[in-house]
Amino acid sequence: MANEVTTNVGSAGELVAAEIVSRLVIDAAYSEAVMPSLVRVADISSESTLNVKFPHWPLLTAGNLTEAADMSNSAVDTTSTSVSVTEAGIMITVTDILLNSSSVLGGLEPYATELGKALANKIDTDLLTTVNSFTSTVGTTGVNISEANFLEAIYTLEAANAKGPFVAVLHPIQIHDLRVNIMSSPGSLWGGPSAPAEDLGAMASLYGIDVFQSTNCASVNVNADRQGVMMPLGNQSGLAYVLKTGINTELQRDASLRATEIVVTAIYGKGCVDTGASGGVKIITDHE
Repeated sequence: MANEVTTNVGSAGELVAAEIVSRLVIDAAYSEAVMPSLVRVADISSESTLNVKFPHWPLLTAGNLTEAADMSNSAVDTTSTSVSVTEAGIMITVTDILLNSSSVLGGLEPYATELGKALANKIDTDLLTTVNSFTSTVGTTGVNISEANFLEAIYTLEAANAKGPFVAVLHPIQIHDLRVNIMSSPGSLWGGPSAPAEDLGAMASLYGIDVFQSTNCASVNVNADRQGVMMPLGNQSGLAYVLKTGINTELQRDASLRATEIVVTAIYGKGCVDTGASGGVKIITDHE
């Protein structure tokens, strides 16, 4: 066993009841995660399955009718995208020496917070990596994001009959470059978040699109660019998050090591269930 948390690495804090540790971890995880609240969610926690199929409906067209003439049946051939869940987690081990030190309870909070943040970042990274499955792209590799790119993403969604409201998730460098571009042009000013997405942590609204920031936006094109996304919000999003079990925290005693393990896990799945422009648009622009 390696990488235990000991007094030798400047640790502080004492281990307390599992429910206290768990609450600290869960609070940190849910406050840090950006993506689950923005995409469609399927909760299968009460079902005996590890897989969800999201149906794709063909475009149906109504036609003119003739009086006294029988109607023709329209064939409806649906397809589906399957999303399976997997397990993710992180563990730290706290030694007895640390537990019996003169440390105080406040020292435990940073460890619990970092465990929650680690799992939240894993979930966000997985969902944002899935953005690559979208077939529609705006932006140019090696070129800073512009107001024109942002407007093109809106138009791409609208032209595909995507259902609003829309949201954008961009890397901090993309948001910075977008601000600079708008500052030097007579474009729209950044406004405050619009309801109801203000409750989800939107940092700003531009042309009615709530903008979220995440350093977990994928690095693409051999690290030349960042990959953000604009997509419909919630159940209309082309991205899906399948929840099997929420964040779970357990303590386990390791007597021979004279230490206690703190184990944090979750079982979830992610997928792109609508790869077309109606599901979302990649925004790929310069990395720096």
